[in-house]
Amino acid sequence: MMYEALMALIVEKGYESVTVQDILDRADLGRSTFYAHYRNKEELLLSGFDTLRTEYEKQYQAARSGENRGNGTAFNLSLELFRHAGQNLQLYKAIVGKESGQMIIKHIHRYLFDLVKGHFAGVTKSQKPVVRADMAVHWLVSSFLSLLTWWLDNNLPVTAETMDETFRQLTMPGLEAALGVKSF
Repeated sequence: MMYEALMALIVEKGYESVTVQDILDRADLGRSTFYAHYRNKEELLLSGFDTLRTEYEKQYQAARSGENRGNGTAFNLSLELFRHAGQNLQLYKAIVGKESGQMIIKHIHRYLFDLVKGHFAGVTKSQKPVVRADMAVHWLVSSFLSLLTWWLDNNLPVTAETMDETFRQLTMPGLEAALGVKSF
């Protein structure tokens, strides 16, 4: 109940403006109940993010195993993230949209950075990257989050597949040149 209250309040007034008291009022709970489970609103938010991450990782693994294949490449991370965001629009608008706080974006960036870096570890072992791999991954994740935020803030004006194709057109040539590989 507290997490749902937090998400609704973020959509309404932005993460930075939400107080613990706002959450308690919306969830109709007492302060002691909140503090028995969480230290602050950030901890509450991150506990819900763990659930979202687990759901996304299941969807991504299904795609990698061929059950939900998009463009047929080994790197369908962006397509599956766009799809997941589209299926969970209000939640993503709260955590990634223009009303989210910098703490949320930093947490998501760190998560995606680690995920993408892990994928690139195998790719860059056999190649000598032109640009440091960690710099390329940081740029790629930042670009993705920027497009995802635009998509969410504009209420999904195109499909997840179109967003993925746009993301790939904008980023893959530079990424391939930076890492010294032909394709992913």
